[in-house]
Amino acid sequence: AMKIEEVQSTTKTARISAHTHVKGLGLDAQTGEASPVGAGLVGQERAREACGIVVDLIRSRKMAGRALLLAGAPGTGKTALALGIAQELGPKVPFCPMVGSEVFSSEVKKTEVLMEHFRRAIGLRIRESKEVYEGEVTELTVEETEDPLGGYGRTVSHVVIGLKSTKGTKTLRLDPTIHDSLTKEGVSIGDVIYIAYRYA
Repeated sequence: AMKIEEVQSTTKTARISAHTHVKGLGLDAQTGEASPVGAGLVGQERAREACGIVVDLIRSRKMAGRALLLAGAPGTGKTALALGIAQELGPKVPFCPMVGSEVFSSEVKKTEVLMEHFRRAIGLRIRESKEVYEGEVTELTVEETEDPLGGYGRTVSHVVIGLKSTKGTKTLRLDPTIHDSLTKEGVSIGDVIYIAYRYA
């Protein structure tokens, strides 16, 4: 079983910034031209149009493994443009602003701050599926093999279980880890069992 732990944030969960009004790049859907005022942005039409090209490259999966560097004097709209790109790409793309003073803070290690921002940027989503097998045990065979560590002992390689239900019969070849559970529960031929198999 895989243990998943939630990563505790070292910063506030909600952050109010000067760019919360930015909802996109304010480009025309057909031509890709920037309107003077649009989606919370004013001016910087050429830069917004260039960012629109980057958005198209990302959507067509031609930007993988590449980075975008926005350079300019303070207050020229670099962060606003970055947020606009993230907003154009949709709600599944997280925007993780980072301030230099956060990284060089004496309270937290630099690597810890960077790792937290990477975790947020990845936005990992785990989907789990489950298969269920239920029925009367018609076969219960333990397949053994020579112990890989050597010696004269033998080790369980697989457990073969035959199940009969109203849907028909099914033979399952299961991992040796289930052997202990079957032995502990005292499962034998004729018993009705339920096996749930989870996979990502």
